[in-house]
Parts: sequence; C-alpha cells; structure tokens
Amino acid sequence: MNIFGTTFDYEGRLNRLRKVMEENELDAFIVHNWTNQYYYGGHYQHMPWYPLSHTHITEAPLILFKDHDPVFLSAFITMNAIREGTWIKDVRVNDTGFAKSPADGVAKVLAEKGLSKGNIGFEETTCTAKTYHSLVAALPDAKLKPAGDLLFIARSVKEPAEIALIRKAVEIGHSAIDVAIKTAQPGVTEMEVQFAMEIEMKRLGAMREVETMCQAGIRTANYRAFASEWKKIEEGELVTIDLGALYHGYGFDIARTWCIGEPKDEYRKIANDLYDIHDIFMDYLKPGMEFGTVFDHIRQAMIDRGYPANKAVMPCQQFAIHGVGLGPFHDFPHPTHRETIFEPGMVISFQPSVRTETYSIRFEDNILIKEDGLELLSTTERKLI
Repeated sequence: MNIFGTTFDYEGRLNRLRKVMEENELDAFIVHNWTNQYYYGGHYQHMPWYPLSHTHITEAPLILFKDHDPVFLSAFITMNAIREGTWIKDVRVNDTGFAKSPADGVAKVLAEKGLSKGNIGFEETTCTAKTYHSLVAALPDAKLKPAGDLLFIARSVKEPAEIALIRKAVEIGHSAIDVAIKTAQPGVTEMEVQFAMEIEMKRLGAMREVETMCQAGIRTANYRAFASEWKKIEEGELVTIDLGALYHGYGFDIARTWCIGEPKDEYRKIANDLYDIHDIFMDYLKPGMEFGTVFDHIRQAMIDRGYPANKAVMPCQQFAIHGVGLGPFHDFPHPTHRETIFEPGMVISFQPSVRTETYSIRFEDNILIKEDGLELLSTTERKLI
C-alpha cells in the first residue's frame, strides 16, 4: 500500500494504456516521470529525485509492457519503499548484482521478454540525455521512440476517485485563499502571505505545495515570480496569489487578484472584462469541442475587448487552458495538442489575465467537464476588485 493508502483500478489503467500502445505499435514503455509512476504503478516518490538529481540511486525505471506483466527496477536503498508502494509484484534491484546500471537492468528485462529489438517508448520530456544515451548503448537493436504524451493522454479523463481527491485539494486551496486575504494588509511582506498560505495548506493535509506565489504592486507585472522578503504591501496596491498543492498526489491550481483599499478605475475595467471572459468560457465550452476551437474563441473575445494577443503591445492578453490532476500542476490537455477533444471527466484550469508594463490582473479556476456541461470546482469568491 502506498503512503496515502489510495487504491485505484491499476489493471484498468494498464489495459487502457495497452490499447494506446497497440495503436502506436509500441511493445513496451520505459516510465521515469514520478506522476506516471504513481498513476500506473502506485508508488509515490517522497520527492521527485529523477531527473532533478540523477544517479543510479534516484533512477528507478518502471517498464510497462503491451503483452507482459510490468517490472519495476530500483536501487537497493529504495527497494523497500517501492515494494511497499506498488501493486506490481516484479520489483528488481539493480545494484545487488542484477545489473551494472539502470539502463543495463532495462536491457536485461527486455531481453528476457524477447524485446531486445522491440519498439520501446520513453518520456522525452523527462528522460535525461544521460539516460537516453545509456539506453541507446544498452539497447543497440531496439527502436527507442519518444512517446511520453501518450501516457498523459491516457490518463486525461479522471476516474471518480481521482475527481474526489481533486475536490479535496480545491477545498484546501479555498482555505489558503481566505488566509491570504486576511494576511495581506499594508506593511505585511509578500513572503509572510506566502508562508501563511503554505502553513494553512499543510495544516489541512497537503503533502507538497506546488507553486505558491504572492506578488504586490509592480511585482504583479512579473507574472511568474515567488514572493519576496523585501516587498511590503501598500494601500491601493494590487495583490496577486497563485497557488497549488497536492493532496494524496492530486492537485489544484487557482489564482486570485484583489486590491488593498479602493481600486483604480483601470483596475475595475480590466477585472470586469476578465469576469466576463470567464462567463463566456463557461457558457461556450461543451463536451466534444476541440481544444483549438475553444482557445481561439477566447482569444478573439479578449481581442474584442481591447487586449491584443501581440505580446509587444500593452495591455495584452495572457490566458491559459490546461488540465489539472497529478500534474504536478499543469496536466493534459494543454495548448500543444489543439486537436484534443474535451471529454466528460476531464478537469481543467482556465486562467484569463491581462498584463501591463506595471501590473497584471489574473484569475484562475478549476473546472470539471461533465456530460451536461461544466462544474466550477473553485467556488471561492472571484470578483474581488
């Protein structure tokens, strides 16, 4: 049993992936990404060592097969944790004589399955160059195919148990936002607000914060930047928070902007336009629509309100649509796959925003796509300006 005590339909997940592998002529998949290892294998790494820290200890490839049972490879030091956390029965230890390296271990397992010359998928956005070259050397006759997106696509429609965990994560986010609004007073630093949010999320059971941010005044124009220890919030300034955290491995991604005191008219104008854009999105998106169609519709709606897509002109639009789930905060679907069809069971984030030279205003919400429309999961107050 993994550290959370969560159980999912792992056989069902593997069978769905096997259909995808069949369609894409893959015999096996080498999985390094820690979220994919949790989704398909059940084991949750206590920190995402690989690829941030790459050694023979931190690299623990999970091998998924189209026609065979999966195999988990590990170092001796992590063997017990992996065996405790995974449903997979075949866990092998590389550094006790089985193999000279993780790549050598992969090669031996594939040879055992008769796949030394097989079509082998790997996660090109996670696999390091060092790992890739090691695999090429260890598998000279195999065809290594970059196919990481297939793993994410196969998990894009959430199971009821996953949706329940995302709902709980969003509830934690609601409490953290309430704490942030109470904490963000004149004279308080951005870092104090960020710490207050993180403490609240930990108190409510979040295992790991993802991207907690607080920016005030001109620093909101940084858009993506952590809180500073030196910037104190002032009367009349905008405050933006963007936060996410993981609960039992599943996360949320929410942003809010408000003003300390009376907002300027230009702040009100932009905020009201963004509130309208949110409503347009909620009314427009329906199951069965293509990602690109929805994206283009929202882009045009923002252009019609005076916010060009040209980033060289201020004020300009900046909006995002992406999946929410294991992430750790941006999950599939995302804009690089414009042909994606929105399906019931997908959980997505919508973040309309406007940037100027001296500030930005943004709001982000998490939304469940259902058979009969959309459900707004992040119901904490949005109209704060």
